[in-house]
Amino acid sequence: MTDWPYLLVASSIYALGFIGLFGISLLPIRATLALMRNAFLWRSSFIGKAALFLVGAAAIAAIAFGIPQIAGVFRCLNEMHCGANRASGWFFLAVFGACYLAFELVSIIVLAVARRLGGVAT
Repeated sequence: MTDWPYLLVASSIYALGFIGLFGISLLPIRATLALMRNAFLWRSSFIGKAALFLVGAAAIAAIAFGIPQIAGVFRCLNEMHCGANRASGWFFLAVFGACYLAFELVSIIVLAVARRLGGVAT
């Protein structure tokens, strides 16, 4: 029988890995949609401009930090040696999943605050 801490860690790595797997294609799409749907904030105030800039910077940072992780997944799929063990590919995907979740959190919170402070009704 396996103990609970191991199950929690393993399941969180797999969950973040699946999020990272979907986040590879969702991150550019979600970043583009978030910026296009909230383009009206650019004209509203300085807070709106700062929010859009922050969301764009978060997207660029998530993509820049995720590129080595995606390259690691690609190496795991194409080469014989992936990493220290067979879970290395899942670790790469889990790190990218964390990057994607961080982008989503920043995007949702910053844009909601900018809409509220900018006096823009959604």
